[in-house]
Amino acid sequence: MIEDARERVAACFRCSAREVVFTSGATEANNLALFGAARALRRLLGTPPLLVSSPAEHPAVLAALRVLQSEGWPLRLVPIDACARADADALLEAAGSAPGAALIALQWANNETGAVQAIGRVAARAGAQLHVHVDAVQGFGKLPWDEALGAASSFTASGHKVGAPKGIGALRVADAALVDPLIVGGGQQRGRRAGTESPALAAAFACALELAQAEQEECARAARAHAASFLAALRADGLPFRENHPPEEPRLPNTLSLSLEGVDGRALLPACDAEGLDLASGAACASGAPLPSAVLLACGLSEALARATVRISFAPGLSAARVQDAASRFLRVARRLYEVANR
Repeated sequence: MIEDARERVAACFRCSAREVVFTSGATEANNLALFGAARALRRLLGTPPLLVSSPAEHPAVLAALRVLQSEGWPLRLVPIDACARADADALLEAAGSAPGAALIALQWANNETGAVQAIGRVAARAGAQLHVHVDAVQGFGKLPWDEALGAASSFTASGHKVGAPKGIGALRVADAALVDPLIVGGGQQRGRRAGTESPALAAAFACALELAQAEQEECARAARAHAASFLAALRADGLPFRENHPPEEPRLPNTLSLSLEGVDGRALLPACDAEGLDLASGAACASGAPLPSAVLLACGLSEALARATVRISFAPGLSAARVQDAASRFLRVARRLYEVANR
C-alpha cells in the first residue's frame, strides 16, 4: 500500500517514485530539505553554502534557515514588494555571489497574500552548485501544475492542505540533488527518512492529491468568482480598505488580504469570530498570535496596519449565497470598528 501510494504521488509530482519521501507534514519536509541539503553541500565542499531566501517564506522555512545561520551558515534575505513577491533576479544575484555553493528557498505561492512567485526563473538555474528548494504547499489544488517544480532540486507538499488527514506530507528530492537525512536508524525511504511509514496516511495523501489536482481548475474558477463577489460587495458599500494581495494574476484564486486602516487590530479578529467568520490575520498556523504578521511588515505595512489585516480564504464547496452572507457579516464588523475608531 505504501509503495502504491508512492507511485501515485510520484505521478502527481511528474517524477520517479524513487524521488518521493513521505514525512509527517510539510514542516518536517521543509526542514529535511533545508537542513539536509545545506549539510550535504558542506560535507562535499568543506564550507557552508550561502543560504538565500526572502521574508515572505513560511515560518517552517525561515525558522530552519535562522537555525542554520546561528550555526555559522551565511544567510541573505532579499526584499519583497508590497504583495510579498520576491525578486527572482535578486535571489539569483545573491546566490551567484557565493564563493562556493548556494541554496535558494522560494515558495510557490504566499499563504498570506496569495502572491505567486517566479519559481520558473529560479528553478531553471538549479544544479550541482545551486540547490533550489520550493515550498509548494499552497499551490497544490489551487494552481495548475508548474513545470518549474520538476526543475527544482526539491519541493514539499502537505496532506491536510489538499484534504488528507493531518500528519502526512511529502518531499520530492530530484535524483541529482543531495539531501542528508535528519532521522536515521531504519534505512527506510532510501535512507532519507528512517522510521516506519503509515500505510493509511500514505494512501489517504495519494487519494487526496489526485482529487485536488483533478478538481483544481473547477475549484479555482469557483474561488475566483467568490473572491470577486466578496470584494464587489465591500466596494459597493463604500467600505475603505487596502488590498495586500496582487491586483492581477497570477495569484492564489482563493486568498484575499485586506487591511482596515485606522481600526484597532486587536479587536478585529474577535469581532469577526463573534459574527461567525473564521478568519486569520496571517498564517493560519499562527492564528491567535499577539504579534503582527512578519510577512506584512516586510511588505511595508506599519505594525498598526498589519494588526488590522485579515486573510480571507474561500474553501471548496461554498455557495454564492454563503459568500454574500459572509460579506454582509464582515461589513457589519468593519462598520462597528470604524465607528469606534472615529469617536
